[in-house]
Amino acid sequence: MRQFILFIALSITIGCNQSAKKKTTQVQEEVVVAIPDSLLGKDWDGNEILVGKISYAQMTQYSAAWFDKEYDLYRVNAERLAQIKPLLQNKTVVLIMGTWCEDSQREVPGMMKILNEAGYNTAEMEIIAVDEDKKTKADLEKAYNLAYVPALIFFDGNKEMNRIVEFPINTLEQDMLDILSGKEYKNAYAQ
Repeated sequence: MRQFILFIALSITIGCNQSAKKKTTQVQEEVVVAIPDSLLGKDWDGNEILVGKISYAQMTQYSAAWFDKEYDLYRVNAERLAQIKPLLQNKTVVLIMGTWCEDSQREVPGMMKILNEAGYNTAEMEIIAVDEDKKTKADLEKAYNLAYVPALIFFDGNKEMNRIVEFPINTLEQDMLDILSGKEYKNAYAQ
């Protein structure tokens, strides 16, 4: 009997150790992305913001306080996503945003979640962070005739197809689908 109890105790201990090993191998190390001083600016209140051409990793790390929560909360419309995915092939998407901007904080996580789930390479996309005057030190925004942020701009080759500006007219997915399928689409500020 004593050997049986010892066998059970040993089995439980080995099982727990195996389980602990599995859990530690599943934990991924958090990658810290460098944000150079050249990308840091100040908003009108003196708070630090990102300004310039940034990577997806820099944006998500810098903006984690609001980005992660909104990204997790956003529910992508699977039916629209299936329609968007093939239309994104060979398209270029540019995002211009403000890390200080409430509209960017509300819309950008959903925009990025849709693009990620559609298989778009957000790690390679052009992302420009502007200051509250909607400018960068290198005037990167001038090439895009920027008025409001966020602006999610879709290109077919070098030709702009259209853009979602500040907020969607219908839903993010429906607006993306309309733009990518060539339907008539007017953002809130289009004339």
